[in-house]
Amino acid sequence: MSENQMKDRIVEELKKAKEAGQITTEKAREIVSKAVSAAVAETMGGVEELRPVVKDAVTAAVEGLKEAGADVKEPVEGVIEGAIAGARSRGDQAVEATRDELRKLEKRLEDEKTELAKSLREGLEGAKEAGAALPEDLRGRVESAVSDIKLKSTELLGLTRQTVKEAVKEAIESGKDVKETVVQIAGDTTEKALKEGRFSADRAKEIAEKVMSGAVEAAEEAGKEIKDVAVGAFEGVQKGIASAVESAGDKTKAFVREDLARTKEDLEAIEGLFIETTRKVAQRSGDVAKDVLNDLADQTKKTTSVLREKARHAAEETTASLKQAGKNAAKASTEAVGKAAHIMAEETKELGKRSVAVAKGAISGMWKGAKEAIKKEKEE
Repeated sequence: MSENQMKDRIVEELKKAKEAGQITTEKAREIVSKAVSAAVAETMGGVEELRPVVKDAVTAAVEGLKEAGADVKEPVEGVIEGAIAGARSRGDQAVEATRDELRKLEKRLEDEKTELAKSLREGLEGAKEAGAALPEDLRGRVESAVSDIKLKSTELLGLTRQTVKEAVKEAIESGKDVKETVVQIAGDTTEKALKEGRFSADRAKEIAEKVMSGAVEAAEEAGKEIKDVAVGAFEGVQKGIASAVESAGDKTKAFVREDLARTKEDLEAIEGLFIETTRKVAQRSGDVAKDVLNDLADQTKKTTSVLREKARHAAEETTASLKQAGKNAAKASTEAVGKAAHIMAEETKELGKRSVAVAKGAISGMWKGAKEAIKKEKEE
């Protein structure tokens, strides 16, 4: 549809609406939106072509309303809303299509991870079967190697929480160096699980919860060593995250700018999320573990922890990489950024004024309503 056809369509539709006594804000919005959307759908150019389309649509709508003998003031808001809705229709469709693709990719990613876990399991079973046919000394080495590989892949295999729980049970049953053993178990498991994939605050939070809750649950089911296990789990998870954070900082040089910005935010948020997760586990635990975990969370907020220091250092490294990436990008976009900043400044000033006007209008309406209510009361 050409722009002239769009304008003719708007004028004709408004005329019909007037004849049917349907000239309302909503009807004007519908007519203009459909016409602009149809025009935009046929344009192959970029966003810069939208301005003249919207301009022509609004002009045509106002003229059409006048020709139809309708009051322009009432439906003009619908005209503007319709023109904008039509102008963004192609973009809205593109965004929704991309979202749909992302949903499919997320599903595909989960399916691929499931297949990867199956492949790992099958491979490990094959190794065990080969080991079973070997002499006893070699068989023992093969079985140990298989178990070590599994320990490095508990998160992929969906075994993190249960593995920690079983390990802590054994540590409690041994009755020796329980706290120190739990620190080691929780730290190793957390670090390995986090290093299985790209570091992120969400993954750290999820893994921390699995490890701490698995450890505490084991102690509570055993009915002993609850305090030592809770402390050990907290300290171990904290160390495991700190180690993973340090590695994340080392890897940031290979990240693209968007990844750097996201990683910087994650690093800055990590300790807060760790404390939040600790309190979440505490909430679901018995009285002993609850008190211990909440006390540890309180102390961590007040003192300088290893995790905070590691996160700060890694965030600084990421910031340095981000600045460098920004400098490189700035060479090609300084003029565009300056122009965008100027436009944004003008827009925010305009919106600020409009916001005040709307607020004053609302207040004025409230006062008017209050006065009418008082007047009514007096009359009654």
